[in-house]
Amino acid sequence: MADENDFQMTPVSSSQIAAVGFNAATSQGRVLFSKNNALYEYDNCTESEYTAIVNGDMGGSVGITFGSLWKGIKPFRRLS
Repeated sequence: MADENDFQMTPVSSSQIAAVGFNAATSQGRVLFSKNNALYEYDNCTESEYTAIVNGDMGGSVGITFGSLWKGIKPFRRLS
């Protein structure tokens, strides 16, 4: 069973985002930005949102999908 530290980070093809992760046990998502290696954690996320971001389902872009589903919508904190 997944615990609070169980994040599977998936590399993505994006000019701004290096990887996206999701933890089903805590309903949290993580985004690692490629420019500065900043890692952010988002609360109240779903697996379907995570999958949509990884696949760039909105406009064929990881960044656009992230911006539509998590950025500025979900509570977040910078981890590093």
